[in-house]
Amino acid sequence: MVVEVTKQEALDLLGFTVGQLADSLGVTSQAISQWPDDRIPLAREYQIRDIKEGRSPIKHESVHHQLAG
Repeated sequence: MVVEVTKQEALDLLGFTVGQLADSLGVTSQAISQWPDDRIPLAREYQIRDIKEGRSPIKHESVHHQLAG
């Protein structure tokens, strides 16, 4: 079962501002502002869960480096 997480729920879960969340995900706050208000992208939801659980989220450049290396 997939639980849809809203942008505000993600911010509240972590206690982050948009800027803090953007920094944690390696994106800009403008990128986050483009997310739909009613549901964040699924890949970002997984990253947010990682942050909440104390793990570093996998970022695009990390994945690219792992695939290239």
